[in-house]
Amino acid sequence: MQTLHHLNTLSHIGAGGLALLLGLLPLLSHKGRRLHRLSGWMFVAAGLVVLICAIIGVVVYPRPGPLVMVTLSASYQYLSGLRALPRFHTAPSLLDTLLALAALTGCGLLLSRMASGEASWSPAIGYSTLGFLAVVALYDFSRTLWVTAWRRIRAIDHGLKITATYFAFASAGLGNLARDWQPWSQIGPSLLGLIVMLLLLSRYIRDNRRRGTED
Repeated sequence: MQTLHHLNTLSHIGAGGLALLLGLLPLLSHKGRRLHRLSGWMFVAAGLVVLICAIIGVVVYPRPGPLVMVTLSASYQYLSGLRALPRFHTAPSLLDTLLALAALTGCGLLLSRMASGEASWSPAIGYSTLGFLAVVALYDFSRTLWVTAWRRIRAIDHGLKITATYFAFASAGLGNLARDWQPWSQIGPSLLGLIVMLLLLSRYIRDNRRRGTED
């Protein structure tokens, strides 16, 4: 059992490092172009290994609430970000609604466990992650009420969620590897991710306004 745990941990770390390297390409490349799509799917593949190993870790081996919360948050945003791609559905489906409900249920169940943590996963990180995930899940749950408008913003919906997943990986990795720098080794990547997401959103709004003016 210990050997399997060691192998799972090494796979998680290796795939995580690869995902962080690969994720820079779709993040920095021109959106929608071949490089963005190809590198994006490579990041998705590496990210899938990261999340599978993380889920195995938190299910088989006891983990503090905040770490479980990070795993749930990254997994949900990963799935929801992928399902925002046009190739999956033209609109949020019943499955998307059920995923949002499952995420909200997970938030409720983990809330009682968030009081305890450890050196690398403080309750503050857990509570902030919990709140962020709850907001995203509520947003997803509401999309069936404004499907027509959502179709126009699905590209940024996808982009922001996958970007959040990338920086969740970075926060988790640096938080564990640089424990002496706590809590900033966790907070730093999260703050950087928030700044990047705001910049992407700002650029998306600006480009849409420009296209509207040209039309």
